[in-house]
Amino acid sequence: MRKLIAGAMLAACVAGAALAENAVPREMAWAYPTGAKSTFGPPPGAGPFTMPGSKLRFSKAQVSDENTAVDWFPDSHPPAPPVVAHNSGKGPTPCAACHFYSGVGAPGAADLAGLPAEYIIAQVTAFKTGERRSANTGQPSTGEMIKVAVAVSNSALRQAAAYYASLPRKQVVRVVESATVPKTTPDQYGWLNPAPGREAIGNRVVELAADLPAMFIGNDRIAVTDYVPPGAIARGAAIVMSGGGTGQACAMCHGGSLQGTSMAPPLAGRSAAYLARALWDIRSGARHDAAAGMMQAPARGLTPSQIVDVTAYLASRKP
Repeated sequence: MRKLIAGAMLAACVAGAALAENAVPREMAWAYPTGAKSTFGPPPGAGPFTMPGSKLRFSKAQVSDENTAVDWFPDSHPPAPPVVAHNSGKGPTPCAACHFYSGVGAPGAADLAGLPAEYIIAQVTAFKTGERRSANTGQPSTGEMIKVAVAVSNSALRQAAAYYASLPRKQVVRVVESATVPKTTPDQYGWLNPAPGREAIGNRVVELAADLPAMFIGNDRIAVTDYVPPGAIARGAAIVMSGGGTGQACAMCHGGSLQGTSMAPPLAGRSAAYLARALWDIRSGARHDAAAGMMQAPARGLTPSQIVDVTAYLASRKP
């Protein structure tokens, strides 16, 4: 997670080359949090640090180490290949630093668990070739993935893809319909930080992790809440099932339960904010790899308001 910061400047340069201007309209800005400051930093206190549900203890140096991803629950997953856990100093950021050993991801980082290995390989390759960028020319997570894609070897990528493909999907996101939501401030590095008070939700998704500091030092058991407007889930269900403006129902490619197929990734239970960025990146042309090509028509058939509803429904489904 800490390495996410390193991609911010790279994203501005490399992703900016793919799009002449920022292609995120005001109506979609909620999906691409951008702030002037960040509360991200080393954990407070001298340590050692503990975590609920884990018998392990880690020093401040260990939880702050950018080259090794802390593993609080080593018995909950298969042995991870080196590229997932470590960076020798010359290789890519450890996969688990952002996607965790369980593959569940975090705000700004994709859920990789259970994705087809070939799909993971194809997406990392798309980051490397320039076929996958962000509609927001300064999106830090995209910048970090570009850097990883350039640095990772083919053999290490295959190992990481096989590892994450073998993992079961888990329910991490819960969806709550509400007219008001906790106030937030956009973080410089692409997620929302909590702030005092509440405010009207408007036409957006507000995604908040229950405990960001614990998540930043490797706890992959932190719940994430996606607040959505009242009625969004039912409206989204109707669009997903009918196909909206294009008449191409999501189940045609992603399976009847929306849990994915050999040719398409699972949609059920994924972060609404992540799905919204994916849809807009495809619609804007920032993502134009082969897999995105099949999604161009469905994405262009959705308005920003419909994207809120569709992603609310998808996030509410069981993985």
